[in-house]
Amino acid sequence: MSLKSRALFRSTTVRLTVRYSLIFISSALILFLLAYSLLSDAVRQGDRVAMAQKLREYASIGLKKGLSGLVDFVRTERENYDYDEYYLRIVDADGKQLLNLSPSDLPPLPEKLENDAPSAGIQWFFLPQKKDAALLEVASRALPGGGVVYMGKDASDRERLLRQFRVIFAGIMAPVALIGLAAGFVLARRVLKPIQNLIDTVRAIDTGRMDARVPAVGADDELNELALLFNAMLDKIKALLAGMREALDNVAHDLRTPATRTLAAVEVAATKTDPDALREALLDCAEETRRMVSMLDILMDISEAETGAMRLHLGPMDMATLIGETAELYQYVAEEKGVAVVVDTTGRLPVMADVDRMRQVLANLLDNAVKYTPAGGRVELSGRLHDGAVSVCVADTGEGIGAEDIPRIFERLYRADKSRSRRGLGLGLSLVRAVLFAHGGVIDVQSRPGQGSRFTFSLPAATEGELPAL
Repeated sequence: MSLKSRALFRSTTVRLTVRYSLIFISSALILFLLAYSLLSDAVRQGDRVAMAQKLREYASIGLKKGLSGLVDFVRTERENYDYDEYYLRIVDADGKQLLNLSPSDLPPLPEKLENDAPSAGIQWFFLPQKKDAALLEVASRALPGGGVVYMGKDASDRERLLRQFRVIFAGIMAPVALIGLAAGFVLARRVLKPIQNLIDTVRAIDTGRMDARVPAVGADDELNELALLFNAMLDKIKALLAGMREALDNVAHDLRTPATRTLAAVEVAATKTDPDALREALLDCAEETRRMVSMLDILMDISEAETGAMRLHLGPMDMATLIGETAELYQYVAEEKGVAVVVDTTGRLPVMADVDRMRQVLANLLDNAVKYTPAGGRVELSGRLHDGAVSVCVADTGEGIGAEDIPRIFERLYRADKSRSRRGLGLGLSLVRAVLFAHGGVIDVQSRPGQGSRFTFSLPAATEGELPAL
């Protein structure tokens, strides 16, 4: 047997076909056997009821009148009534034959019967006859006080009819088996079709076709749900790979510039003999190196925050105080640019948070707001305590964010400025969201180009038991 043929016989399709067919054929066979059993019992029961009733009558007479009285009764009965369709034989306790009657023109029961030691109950057995392939059904019963009575009847027609039924059932089973095999094969192919589509899709992806998808079968079942989930997973993997590729491109782009500057600074420093020029070249080199290290540190912070590994020094703090301090820190830069910074908070805003990380969040949001707001614009920091949460909003009247960029501004290294001409790492908002996530907070952004942006984040407010520590 070739490997291909061996694989075919070991395939799930063949195994399911065989199993389905066996179940179908076995079920049909059981039904046929049950129907035949009920039919044969019903047909035989009609004859046996009359014979059993007659044997009980003979037993009762034998008990009352003895064997001789029973023989006389039978002979009288046979003379007065038409009972010649039955074979009848009576023997005494020693096996001596007292009576042996048979239907007209037919030989009596043979001297030796297969069941010659009957009990008090009625026993049934068949007695084949050579003539015309006849078949006798004989019932025997022991008589009270000794002796046995045998009663038989020709069952050839009845058994011939039942034999015809057996032939018919056997003939029906052949096409039933073929139908079972065909139905099993079709059912197995139908069930395994989505699995085969899944295998084909995986093979296509393995060859580099990332756009391959499992065709939907259209049925509202588990296999169709599996295909939809698999396709959704492929879409996410494709998006993830595209994001990773874009992130790597951005990292390469952002690191190449400081790396090139560092290299240039080192080369310049190597040619300088003047101490001041050499010192200035080394400072440039250190600045670019610091920029690269800062990028890597922020990337590590984001990863730790998103994976829950960021170490937070949680403690009670007043967000209103931190908002005021951060606004004061950026006040000078904003005034130089001609941007007004306004703080709007009411009362204390208690939260359990890492004050340094929260300062980092506010600084990034405020730095962006001042950076993208033109002279004459306005940046407002506000905070409110509402429904057990502290909400902080940083709103500006700057250039705003395009609708196509809003869903991606929190991604690492993503910049709405495609030319990447402005200085910045593209990691500030990613870090903001990651730190807030680590604190159990959320952030939302609303922005329209030319009308400014509005970043709002919220944190769970500190509980009553934490407030005294403030």
